[in-house]
Amino acid sequence: MDVAVTMMSEKMATQSFELRLPPAGFASNALGSDQPLIVSLGQAQGSFHVEYQGVEIASACLSARDAKLLVFDTISDAVSPVSNEDIVNAVLEAILACNPELNCFEIEFADHGLVKRLLELGAVERHGGHQVVRPESFFQQAKPWLGGAVNAYPEVSVLTKGVLHPQRPPKPAGRVYSRFIPWLNTQLGFHVVDIEADLEHFHRWMNDPRVAAIWEDSGDLSYHRDFIAGRLADPRTLPLIGTFGGVPFGYFELYWAKEDRIGPHYDADGFDRGWHVAIGEDNFRGKAFVSAWLPSLMHYMFLADPRTRRIVGEPIHHHAQQIRNLDRSGFAKVKHIQFPHKKALLVMLLRERFFMDRLLSPDLDGLLGEDGLPMLGSLPRSTA
Repeated sequence: MDVAVTMMSEKMATQSFELRLPPAGFASNALGSDQPLIVSLGQAQGSFHVEYQGVEIASACLSARDAKLLVFDTISDAVSPVSNEDIVNAVLEAILACNPELNCFEIEFADHGLVKRLLELGAVERHGGHQVVRPESFFQQAKPWLGGAVNAYPEVSVLTKGVLHPQRPPKPAGRVYSRFIPWLNTQLGFHVVDIEADLEHFHRWMNDPRVAAIWEDSGDLSYHRDFIAGRLADPRTLPLIGTFGGVPFGYFELYWAKEDRIGPHYDADGFDRGWHVAIGEDNFRGKAFVSAWLPSLMHYMFLADPRTRRIVGEPIHHHAQQIRNLDRSGFAKVKHIQFPHKKALLVMLLRERFFMDRLLSPDLDGLLGEDGLPMLGSLPRSTA
């Protein structure tokens, strides 16, 4: 099957454009399995190829013509369980994640069945007789990052402690999100806390003075075992562990806002979600890391239920660094709220802003890669 992709960025149509990918390749999880699809630059100028388990399954070339035409020379139909759809999604993710300055590009297929599937998913849109890829739509797919399609859980109202809210779905288990971070050249993952596998580092993190000062949940192993078990049993909360390259670095507690303590402080929707965070490993602090996990966590919450229109947070009002990070990530400051244990700042991120402003791609201004070029995947907000 031949596939042609014409680079038609609105802002770059008259500028030279050089496709950038990591030297060792971009590891896309578009297949939804533990084995990524690797999208790598080839030896010839403008060429690249896609591999699965060390076997080349597609190759392509970005021509130097004015239209910036990207043509797939080969694409295999015979590599199970990889589909053409998976291969195209992997290529589109690699292009958009590593080159976020592209506002859109046109894509042409000879395979009309594949066009139909991609149009139905929203990975590709039809405009004026052309198939167009836009990051605002492409990154709202679930499978490349969640491992499969998402079905909206039936909306049935239940009453909890006097609060009417939608009945919550059963909790997932294991990995819930995975994304390749081009500027770190590693995989970021979130998985549901496993008490036996994760208790030791969770216990250490919660007893770290830096974390304990915010969480106030230091204690012995028994206390922390009960803490995790309680969060797993509560339909309102989803406790996650974040990993970089498989190494645990932090605890993330997601919650449904309607029946949470934050719910009475604003007009909460039934599918608003919120979150708490504890970064336990000092080696994973700093701009390059927070710019990876923070928007990815928001991405997961928006993908996990398409009815989630807003994400809220409640940082303590004097935590200046966290509030600056939220500012850069698109959260609006709403108001101060008073809890029994703290004065907090209510912050809110809209689904529309997250995707339309392409906030999954951070502004890494001031950080350079090993090649001396701007970080792969950085989108200066002045050009967004």
